[in-house]
Amino acid sequence: MAEKVLEQLRIKLKEGLTEPIIKSLLDDLRDKKVLGNEEIEEIVQKTKPRADQARDLIDGVSRKGTKASEIMLACLKNRDIYLYNSLNIDNHLAIPERGATCSPAPTAYSTTDKQKDLVSGDEVYKMDSNPRGLCVIINNENFANKKQKRKGSQKDVDSLKDLFEVLGFLVEVEKDKTADEIKALMAKYSNDARHGDCFVCCVMSHGNETGVKGLDEKICPVNDITSPFDGDNCPALIGKPKVFFIQACRGCKMQSKVLVTDGAGPSRNQKSGKLYSIAKDSDFLIALSTVEGYFSIRHPLSGSWFIQSLCKHLKEGSEQGQDILRILTNVNNDVSREEGIIIKENNDRVDAKMTPQPQFTLRKLLIFKAPKICLF
Repeated sequence: MAEKVLEQLRIKLKEGLTEPIIKSLLDDLRDKKVLGNEEIEEIVQKTKPRADQARDLIDGVSRKGTKASEIMLACLKNRDIYLYNSLNIDNHLAIPERGATCSPAPTAYSTTDKQKDLVSGDEVYKMDSNPRGLCVIINNENFANKKQKRKGSQKDVDSLKDLFEVLGFLVEVEKDKTADEIKALMAKYSNDARHGDCFVCCVMSHGNETGVKGLDEKICPVNDITSPFDGDNCPALIGKPKVFFIQACRGCKMQSKVLVTDGAGPSRNQKSGKLYSIAKDSDFLIALSTVEGYFSIRHPLSGSWFIQSLCKHLKEGSEQGQDILRILTNVNNDVSREEGIIIKENNDRVDAKMTPQPQFTLRKLLIFKAPKICLF
């Protein structure tokens, strides 16, 4: 029966499975010996778009029959409970096939009020403090070399500030900092007494493979930006999401263009009343504007491709209750489709292409929710 559910929900699953979830499912299915290494390599070919990977995963598992399909659905429930529940998969599994006399699906798949409470409480990060937390925006715009002025970056600052204020964050903007000043700011905000349920930091500057550039031309490594907020250095944010959006070049190459046709407690957490431990680097999301070695594109009037797309999709996605990984997948799709021309100093014209790169150690769904407005 489970394979029939996969077939019935094939289109919606193909649309809903994000690239990180596909990779996690493939790891699970390899461990459970549902798929072999060669089958997985065929699914995740680098030239294959996400939608095709999702389709091949669904079809490959459903062809293996009921047991394999049950395992995949159980893994999906563990990896993306939001998608699982939005497709009402438990109810699909509980309905016998037409004309069949078999009993309903195993009770392990039945939805109970207790399970719903578990999803809302344990599977989604708490996001109801007021304010939601701190959002720090660092914008390096005015470098000593006038040719390096980051025109258009103020547009990004304004968009980010407007967005995170609407989402209930206390927003603070820092401008034109050296590498050491950026590190000092991170230490300062790590010890800030105003932390809520989430911390957000947006850093915009020039950069290279190792980090972002200060106004003094020195590099501040990404790890020096994020590590002050880990479990050792910032107890107030243990078990809470720490989100970093970094808009900066990571090299001097331009990504090439390829043609694609889409197919169809503050310091402890509790669970079941028991204390448990997590790794100190848990609960991080670092969304980099481009992959290592390549340029990140910014328009001198309308701002950077990454930040503008992020603000658009995060606003829309938060209103629809989407989690951040799904939102960032939409950002990746949006930015990767952008078209532009870069005119180099020698007047050569180069096609502009880029794709962002999220990295995360999140343990739960992260859903940004704007505070409710009380009318008196």
